Amino acid sequence: MLPIKYQVVGEEDYAFVVEITESGEFFVSSGTYTTERPRKGRLSEEQQQELLGAIEALGRPKAYPMPEGGEAFEAQLTIGDKLGAVTYPFWEGALATDAKLKDLVRLLETL
Repeated sequence: MLPIKYQVVGEEDYAFVVEITESGEFFVSSGTYTTERPRKGRLSEEQQQELLGAIEALGRPKAYPMPEGGEAFEAQLTIGDKLGAVTYPFWEGALATDAKLKDLVRLLETL
């Protein structure tokens, strides 16, 4: 499995983080003014294949910076290990225009 880190930051101290290790272990932390407890687990073989397929379909995504004056959630997706990691910043509006990015993000958000 490729290591993945997906992080969303928004208003009112909202933060959502998904981290997946090479061994397929995942950690999900979401915090708002009503903080939820972090959860962790291990991806099934099917989940790993779905994520790898979504990453392959996405290819090398482009950055989608927040439009000037925009008020929305900002996200960052990092794929790969420390030496070969690639990080892509984007804002939530990018999901409406990039279906492959949206597919990968939705898989991560359902963990």
